[in-house]
Amino acid sequence: MAEQNFKILVLFYSWSGHTARFAEHIANGAKMVSGAQVEIKRVPEVVSQEVIGRHPEISEGQSFINQFPIATAEDLTSADGIAFGTPVHFGSFASQLKQFIDQLTPVFIKGMMVGKPASCFVSAGSLHGGEEAALLSLMIPLLNLGMIPVGVPYPIQGTGPEFDAGSPYGAIFVSGHMGEKKISSDDIKIAEVLGKRLSAMTKVLKIGCANSSECALVLSTKH
Repeated sequence: MAEQNFKILVLFYSWSGHTARFAEHIANGAKMVSGAQVEIKRVPEVVSQEVIGRHPEISEGQSFINQFPIATAEDLTSADGIAFGTPVHFGSFASQLKQFIDQLTPVFIKGMMVGKPASCFVSAGSLHGGEEAALLSLMIPLLNLGMIPVGVPYPIQGTGPEFDAGSPYGAIFVSGHMGEKKISSDDIKIAEVLGKRLSAMTKVLKIGCANSSECALVLSTKH
């Protein structure tokens, strides 16, 4: 019997490229579950190119971001599970992502997102800069759409006593005020665990528990 496939969309907004790079690790985790077809897409930028041109320091990040296609509402409705990523803006999620979600009223009315798993991830300039507040605020419209939140078991077992990354509410990467910090191995691990759990939950909900390991992955804190 051929294995059934399911679609995972990793959707993000990014200004300097940090959230976009973090999104790749979320996608890598999602691909670890057999049958997952994973796409990474971005929401449209609403800041004018004139304003962006005043920030030459982000040109490299913008070039990286623009390699990903822009998402449409159809990308969300055709996906079986979605990870939403954003930089932290004043303790909440980016207005660009909010504008994109705000256009989903027809989707909301038809209930087209009801029952789909959703995960959240963020990048921030500083530790305690509002990361968990941003994750929680992003969950609010997703719950209104009827989506099922999938977080990260905390603590993740088997990572060692020095492990300190992420949040029960999603994956977090702190890039530093000047973007000087690179994504660490712990950051990568938490991103991959989140992507893998989202993918496993999506598979279980769409296809069912084809084997016990898939159900165990959803319930376990060991990854």
